Amino acid sequence: MLDDILWLVTARAGSKGIPNKNIKELNGIPLMSYRIMTALSLSPRENVWVSTDSIEYCEVAKKWGAQVPFLRPNELSSDESSSVDVVLHAMNYAETIGRKFNYIGLLEPTSPFVYIEDILAAINQLKSNEEYKTVIAVRESRPNTMFIQDKAEYLDKISERICEMKNIGRKNFKMEITPSGGFYIAKWSYFLKTRNFYTSKSTSYLLPEESSLEIDELIDWLWAEFLIEKKIIDITKLFNIPID
Repeated sequence: MLDDILWLVTARAGSKGIPNKNIKELNGIPLMSYRIMTALSLSPRENVWVSTDSIEYCEVAKKWGAQVPFLRPNELSSDESSSVDVVLHAMNYAETIGRKFNYIGLLEPTSPFVYIEDILAAINQLKSNEEYKTVIAVRESRPNTMFIQDKAEYLDKISERICEMKNIGRKNFKMEITPSGGFYIAKWSYFLKTRNFYTSKSTSYLLPEESSLEIDELIDWLWAEFLIEKKIIDITKLFNIPID
């Protein structure tokens, strides 16, 4: 078990795209509980915290084994609230009560399908090089940026690029990556100093395609149900604790 990481699952109420998204059941499990159980598979229960502004969400989190040491203040619970400020709030609380950690890990409920083995590999990657200060989950970016331009009446930039190419095929493009939302892990003292997961010292960890889903809208939810139904997602690799 990893005892030097505080895992923070952020789950405020008030989702507009999917009402009560963070406690809506996906395959019989509240969405945020996927991240709770993944964290519990990695670390002791006292190191798995949920930051929420909802009494109802608090009860769900506790039922699934997480600690909820505080209710998130209103000023950190709006649509405009920064995730960095939410993380810093939890870290400051931990220090206030005398809890000491070497790392902070942010797990957002919208990315439920990250495998334990990938999180462990990312942690090992972060610890393998003193120059690395944070590790962020990424996915392969599609489409390639050569197929992207600012919104305009004509596809002038895209057309120009395509016409300059002899072959249009995936194998002809270098891989581009973008953050997936799967996890953010940082060295504790470094995050307190920089107040950001994204810095020049951030390293990336590439997730499998099926693990990179972010659930924001209904169509994402339906796709998540499909991935489970078709066994494209291996549920047994998401957590290794029994489900009551």
